[in-house]
Amino acid sequence: MTWRPALLMIALVSAGCAAVGPQGPLEPLVVGAEQHIALEWQAAPRDASNVVVWGYAVNRSPYTFDRLRLLVDALGPDGQLVHQRLIWAPGLLGSWGRTYFEAPTPPAAGYRVRVFSYDRVEGGFRRDRLW
Repeated sequence: MTWRPALLMIALVSAGCAAVGPQGPLEPLVVGAEQHIALEWQAAPRDASNVVVWGYAVNRSPYTFDRLRLLVDALGPDGQLVHQRLIWAPGLLGSWGRTYFEAPTPPAAGYRVRVFSYDRVEGGFRRDRLW
C-alpha cells in the first residue's frame, strides 16, 4: 500500500519530544514490558549536531501490541539523564514480529531505550484507525 511510507514519515516527523523538566524525568508507564518486547538499537551520527537512535522493537510473545511508545534517554558521562525523547513506533506490532523506530536526539555520552507504554490488542480484534 502506498500510504504506509507516508504514514511512517508523518509519525516519525511528528514524534513527541520531552525534555527533563521541573516535574522530573519520564519513567515507563508499564512494568515488565521486557518479558514481551525486546529492543534492538544503536546510535549513529546524523550530522554535526544530531544523532539518530534507531532500531527495532521485537515482539517475543503471542500477543499483538498497538500504540507502542518508546522512551529514548540521552545520558551524560556519569550516566546521568541529560535529555529524553518520547516516540511512537508505527503500526501494530504483531505476535513474533518487529517494527522499526528512529529518534533524532542531541549527541550524548550514551543512550538508553525503554518501552514507555503500549495497548495490548485482545481477542484478535483489529481496531480501525481514523488517520
